[in-house]
Amino acid sequence: MWRAIITCGFLGLALAQMPWPWLKRIAAVALTGTMTVAFVMMNFNLDTYTSDQLPFFLRESQWYVSNEYVMIGTLVVVGLWLAFTHAPSVPRFKALHQWGMGILAVLCLAGFDTFAAGAALGSYGRQPAEGQAFQSAVHDTSFGAPGQGRHNVVLVVVESLGVPLFAEGQSQFAADWDRSEWRARYAVSHGTVPYFGSTTHAEVRELCGQWDNYTTFDFDKGGCLPQRMKMAGYQTTAMHAFDGGFFQRDEWWNKLDFQKQMFAPELMQAGVRPCGGVFPGACDTDIPTLIAKQIKQSHQPQFVYWLTLNSHLPVLPEQSLGTEQCSKALAAVGAVSPRLCRLFTVHHNLAQAISKMAMDPSLPPTDILIVGDHTPPYFERDLRAGFDLENVPWVLLRAKDKAPVSQPQTSRLR
Repeated sequence: MWRAIITCGFLGLALAQMPWPWLKRIAAVALTGTMTVAFVMMNFNLDTYTSDQLPFFLRESQWYVSNEYVMIGTLVVVGLWLAFTHAPSVPRFKALHQWGMGILAVLCLAGFDTFAAGAALGSYGRQPAEGQAFQSAVHDTSFGAPGQGRHNVVLVVVESLGVPLFAEGQSQFAADWDRSEWRARYAVSHGTVPYFGSTTHAEVRELCGQWDNYTTFDFDKGGCLPQRMKMAGYQTTAMHAFDGGFFQRDEWWNKLDFQKQMFAPELMQAGVRPCGGVFPGACDTDIPTLIAKQIKQSHQPQFVYWLTLNSHLPVLPEQSLGTEQCSKALAAVGAVSPRLCRLFTVHHNLAQAISKMAMDPSLPPTDILIVGDHTPPYFERDLRAGFDLENVPWVLLRAKDKAPVSQPQTSRLR
């Protein structure tokens, strides 16, 4: 936050010298609001120009059921009230040393923020370094590449699936995403790829092979995976268990040539149960059954893209998500942190559902690629630092009766 702290701090010092109380009120409220928005954008690796989604979030989410959001909202309201009521009473500087003290205070606050965030700095990156070679799970595995057969193809981008660095998390991750039974039907490989930005950045990374965001990517130039699959004769479907208006997915997914889009209303109409939480929508654990049904009933090869929802932080104790008593199911992770336990529980239930689909004897040959979007964006820096801050994991299940053009380089997750 050091850039925002310095910018707003210096502006605050300057505007506090204005002789008009009304201007001081407006400036103090505006700067307080700006810092709040900057904090939210930075924490979730969102681009500043996506802040227009905040009204949609407040309207469509159930933020009020989260103690975190209620606490933050209360602090924001109190901060705005204090700014509005006390700004006119701030005395104007009368000596040069007062300017020096003010500037020093701003710089010290920015420096403290940088020091406090040091262990988690890598997780806030929005753009790759200049000249950094592109990587994605789709790119690194040649997933869905032409000439690799006519298997059905399922790409799953999992919300907040990171690479755990603590022993309990590593053990649970391996149990969920490196199952020995998969090897009876699939060639299984694992790896990691760098991530930058938020979930929509990850979607463009995997679907279009670019480190970019939907707001700036040129979809007209084509070449994205759904477009290539459609040209190869596949039926293309996209699924997400929340409202399609969030981040305008119901608009820019059309540009990707998805012939069929299913958001929360369509998924629940198809029989998927509703799930609660801060982001209420359809239950991710029911969606693999729906995907398998579509694949088995179709006479045309299927490309299904699925962006999960239920592991979006914060994950609450919620019966529909199976997290109300998560420490009993995942005792080792639960002993580390209840908040980690709830996230791992949602991912565990998701892995169970995907595994059930993958091992269905009646499922036609299907290649499944599972990849994280970004590291879990916990507010607490110690929890955030429990994951790889620069990379996300991928898991590839490639049906065994299909010989890939080239085997991807595999790597064991740390």
